[in-house]
Amino acid sequence: MEGFRVLHTNMHKGGWGGQPNRILTVARGLQKRGHFVIIAAPKGATLIKRAQEEGIPVFDDLRLPKKFNPVTYVKEVARLRRLIREHKINVVHTHGSQDTWAAAVAAWLVRPRPLVVRTRHNIFPVRNHLFNRFLYRQLIDGVMVVSEAVTEVFRQTGVLGDKVEEVVTVHSVVDARERFNPEKVSDEGLREELSIPLQAPVVVKVARLAREKGHVYFLEAAKGVLESVPDAYFLVLGEGPLRRFLEGYAKKLGIRGRVKFLGLRRDVPRVLRTSQVFLFTPIAGESLGTAALEALAMEVPVVAFNVGGIKASVRHGETGFLVEPEDVEGLVRHTVELLKNEDLRCRMGHTGRQWMLEAFSEDSLVEGNLEFYLRIADREIKRKVTKGGKCL
Repeated sequence: MEGFRVLHTNMHKGGWGGQPNRILTVARGLQKRGHFVIIAAPKGATLIKRAQEEGIPVFDDLRLPKKFNPVTYVKEVARLRRLIREHKINVVHTHGSQDTWAAAVAAWLVRPRPLVVRTRHNIFPVRNHLFNRFLYRQLIDGVMVVSEAVTEVFRQTGVLGDKVEEVVTVHSVVDARERFNPEKVSDEGLREELSIPLQAPVVVKVARLAREKGHVYFLEAAKGVLESVPDAYFLVLGEGPLRRFLEGYAKKLGIRGRVKFLGLRRDVPRVLRTSQVFLFTPIAGESLGTAALEALAMEVPVVAFNVGGIKASVRHGETGFLVEPEDVEGLVRHTVELLKNEDLRCRMGHTGRQWMLEAFSEDSLVEGNLEFYLRIADREIKRKVTKGGKCL
């Protein structure tokens, strides 16, 4: 195989987060190494826009509604099949439930059949029923996860059968050497822009405004922190369906004047540069926590709910603190401790950045994907030879 020709599929439309960030990082890295990459996503998706900005080919009209529609599904399978043929794709790499079914079936209809790789980004369990067993055991050639916590969920459900032993963990990463490098990022003028006093402590959260991200607990923690650190400010980066509710809840708590909802911003490193503590408060679905990785790379200690695979990045007492889910008092206690203890904050920030540079580099993510593709390709060639089939 001279080079991989990879189709990445993803159905996230608006906003930005760990999943599209990982896809873009892998695509960029593969392209730099001489492989062909194309990303398929819905029209108007942020991932499409950012891929185009980086010169990565895109298919910007993927149409797969969450509610299954057989007519739409058949049409999308046919379109994906044409896309695979047109670009001579030899690896179809899927990232969500909707696109996985359609892309896996489309790949199955192409000869020679491309490899199908599925990356599972969250810890919501895949139900163990006939159709999912067929999908994961027959149509998908390899499963990659972003943390060991996701593999454990697969073990519990049993949907993979014996193939669970072949699951590979490749952690998501951030660009700690360039984009998320505190030595290369300036927050000059940001506090003036946001009307925040120069010496005021800042606590930040970056996440889509959705129930599972736990913004309610962030706001309740903010109220508690302000009782001990009355000059603190709290920044919320991200958009989503709960924005109006959360703004109202902040007002109800009597802290609206100290909480700033900034929406989607392209200068996340700049905002982190001016912050002292990062709060990570999801209640479900988090497999690793890319936003926490970004904070650690910028030398900002993290106080987090101990959910999913967050322990892979936030090491309690070293790079931040872990508390039980929904433990607002714990969030408040550790946040206040960090805001009042500059030495502790700096020590944890430095340790966190070193951890990101050692264990979460972009090269490790890209090479991990390439090694996985090669391993699956080698296995499939051996399987065909063993069965007496023709190697294509």
